[in-house]
Amino acid sequence: MSKKKGDGPTVPRDHFVVGHTAGNVSELTFAIDPITGIPSVLELDPTSLRSQISYARKTTDKVLTSSPTDGFAALGESFIDSLRKQFDYLIAVDTNTELTRVDGYKVSACCICSINVPLTSVTATTPYEHLAAYLILDPGDEGNAELIGWHLVATVHINTPFLRTQRVGVIVDSELGDHVAINARTKPYYGNHLLPDNMTLVYASDAAAETFINGMIKMNDRNAGGLIKAVKQKGLSTLQLQGGVKLGTAICHCITATAPTKPKK
Repeated sequence: MSKKKGDGPTVPRDHFVVGHTAGNVSELTFAIDPITGIPSVLELDPTSLRSQISYARKTTDKVLTSSPTDGFAALGESFIDSLRKQFDYLIAVDTNTELTRVDGYKVSACCICSINVPLTSVTATTPYEHLAAYLILDPGDEGNAELIGWHLVATVHINTPFLRTQRVGVIVDSELGDHVAINARTKPYYGNHLLPDNMTLVYASDAAAETFINGMIKMNDRNAGGLIKAVKQKGLSTLQLQGGVKLGTAICHCITATAPTKPKK
């Protein structure tokens, strides 16, 4: 039977809780809580556990979302309830980079959107909205501009007295293989910078409409692509850019922004 538009994905989705042990082990112990009925594998490192939605491919599975979790109970929870257990607020960041230099610069566009209410108050709809855009101009080669975008979120947009006391999930679409180490603060996320205590990375692919966090990444990607297109059409000289945040060889110019004030309650 053919699917009608809107009936859901045509490729079956898998929901796993994935994790790894802290070292080599000779056996795994599978246990079930006699009260809750929730299973666990005792040797798994709790900091490595992730709730992951994916679908099978011939080579490796395509991961659509991947977020930290505290155990296998996530398999029986709704997506939003699982996120509520981990985070108070969500913000998403995505950065696109033009393949060829423009006027001698490597040009990247970073766009950020957020949910400006606590996750506890989110019900049927998820009201995310554009927060800020940066044009990143690099006459040298500072490296991965995605990570510069993460650093802008960490140091500007969630670096407020209020949000420093809240658990903020930062949705990104790259470096998934490093998320466990970055979230554990055993690996820097940019340069020699470790994640702030209030920040945790969440992965969402822009190649899916699976959840609202995929939608947040897709909106950022679309906005960043539009910004780069405008720069290529008009040229850098027409933008009259001043100031900016210098990160290594790159300068980050804020194009539009909402002041990082205390989110609505």
